[in-house]
Amino acid sequence: MITGWDWPGRENGEGDWPASMAELAAGARRVDLSRAQLAGADKWEPLLLGHRGEARPGFVPLAQLAQFRRGIATGANGFFLLNAQKVAQLGIDPARCLPCVGRATAVRGLIWRGGGDGLLLNLSDPLTPAEAAYVAGGEADGLPSRYILAHRRPWYAMEQRAVAPIWGAVFARGALRFIHNAAGDSSLTCFHGIYPFSDDPLLHQALVLCLNCDSVRAASRMHGRVYGGGLNKFEPNDLKGLMVPDLRLADRALLAEMAAHLVLLDAAPGDRARRQRADELAAQAARRAY
Repeated sequence: MITGWDWPGRENGEGDWPASMAELAAGARRVDLSRAQLAGADKWEPLLLGHRGEARPGFVPLAQLAQFRRGIATGANGFFLLNAQKVAQLGIDPARCLPCVGRATAVRGLIWRGGGDGLLLNLSDPLTPAEAAYVAGGEADGLPSRYILAHRRPWYAMEQRAVAPIWGAVFARGALRFIHNAAGDSSLTCFHGIYPFSDDPLLHQALVLCLNCDSVRAASRMHGRVYGGGLNKFEPNDLKGLMVPDLRLADRALLAEMAAHLVLLDAAPGDRARRQRADELAAQAARRAY
């Protein structure tokens, strides 16, 4: 038997650490697990925190509502991801580029409305003289020998990805952050793309609200991989098991209310009343599902 202790509240990044060993012993949660339980689990942290996979009425795995793909892997971000000034300097037509987010830090809130300066080269043959000159410079720098580019034909052709309506940050300290991609921009591997099976924009926005509400965010931490300093990394497959309200059964009025509240939460993501209301709306959606 293996015994673990956890201090309540820290899984949400809130609360204070115990001031003494006596306080730790008195207030910590104790979990006893067999070696067989640990050996049969993909991740130990949920078990050590006392999460045994109990079903929540009205909630379903996110995989029932969406599919997932990583962002675009360029193979050479410095070559392919440019800004408008650089594109103009090179004489390349901006129409040969895609608006693109290359860093998660460029997205501050929960809704991406565009306005970034990232332009991703999306070249195809035949090349213009300006494009050919730029490609020749990349060849002189040895880019075609890089691993990803060496397996691409031609090497300067960009990996193709459908625009994802929702992004999930790859790295997070604490719970995962989800973004509604209202601008319809592309993203690099700083975000995973989430593609709902429904084309309904209201459902997309309601889903982003649910994914960012406190009850779901706390659970999302259990699905990533924890690195030094509490840094969490999430792979596309880690998103599949996140439990969210079954929004397929929510009526239009509720979806519209959730979409409107996402705008409010985006404007003040730290507002306690707005966060509480997001949880209430998610719970209401879950109740509609059972």
